[in-house]
Amino acid sequence: MNSGYKHLAAVRELLFNLEQDMGLDEMSQNEKDILYAFHTLARPEEDEVTVHSEAIRTYETVRKMKHATYHRTLKRLLDRGFIQHAPERKAGLYRLNHH
Repeated sequence: MNSGYKHLAAVRELLFNLEQDMGLDEMSQNEKDILYAFHTLARPEEDEVTVHSEAIRTYETVRKMKHATYHRTLKRLLDRGFIQHAPERKAGLYRLNHH
């Protein structure tokens, strides 16, 4: 057996278990990809953590997502309270909510 696949399988199992523990296991893969991109790219700005939608849109795990899928998924994350529009900021800027 190829040890590379064994390592990947172990990492995948760990990720699956962490997602279950955090209540993310019922999210779509697109939702998780965008949410993880937010957490990777977020920069502290004053007392909040913000990220611009264009940075998310061009992120490695998100950029191949169809335009409509990206926007529907972003809206679901907004509706579920994982992110929100950054108040009193320019358009396209989002704030991570603490979940």
